[in-house]
This record gives sequence, C-alpha cells and structure tokens, in this order.
Amino acid sequence: MMMNRGMGGDRLDHPTRRRIYRHLLMLPGDHFRSIARVLQLGHGTVIHHIEVLIRAGLIASESANGRVRYYPKGVDSESERNQLFTKHWNYRDLRLRILFVLSRTGGGRPGEIARLLGISRQLVGYHLARLKEMGLVDREKGRYRARTGGETH
Repeated sequence: MMMNRGMGGDRLDHPTRRRIYRHLLMLPGDHFRSIARVLQLGHGTVIHHIEVLIRAGLIASESANGRVRYYPKGVDSESERNQLFTKHWNYRDLRLRILFVLSRTGGGRPGEIARLLGISRQLVGYHLARLKEMGLVDREKGRYRARTGGETH
C-alpha cells in the first residue's frame, strides 16, 4: 500500500490507525473526544493508536486553551493546511471564551471583554460581529450579551 511507505512505515497497516490518520488529514487539529465520537471508537482505542502515530512521527499534538489537538505530519502541503486549521481552531476557541465571558458577566462592551481576556478590542469586536451574525449574541447600545435559550449550530 502506497500510504505505508516512508515516514511511519508499517504504522498505517492497522485499519484503526489508518482511519484516525485519514480523519486528521481531512480535519487537522481535531481533538481527542471528537475523533472518538466521529470514528465511533472507544477512548482507550483512540489513546493507544494516537500514541503509536505520535511515536511513529505521523502526527503531532498541540495543547492550547485546555484542549490537545492533533495534526498530521510529513508532506509540505499538509504544513500549510495545518496552519490554516490552527488559525480556525484558535478563532473558534476565542469565540467560545468570548461567549463564556458574556454569559458570566451578563454582557459588556468590546473594551471590557478585551481587558478580561487579555486581547485587543479590535479582535473582540471582530469576533462579536461574527457571533452576532451567527445569532449567538445580541447588541444593544454598544453592549453585547449572550443570547439565552438553546444553542444554535
């Protein structure tokens, strides 16, 4: 099998490892629970095969904002794709942090939220606008608040 040549050798001979690796090629930066859920695998199984893939040098892990994310290693084009997905996950995590602040404080202005999170007001403003477009926050007189009720996906 062509996929088994080069870095990692026979590490992709196992069908579960191959599924996990292919999943990460499609969704670089996915986290452990999501991998287990999407591939319908037990947690112990995912832990074992991820450890084998890391030791083989086929994937790398990165810890940020309380989550460990996994990325495929190897081909140069994967590196660019990994960087794009890292940016995606960072934005997504930042939006969750903004929503958390809004729900804990009852709302606030972008400058207040920025101070609490230690980021720029402009960055908070950008993400608040995206959250508003998604229907997750409301804005009234310059103040934002998280919408109450069910989550929207």
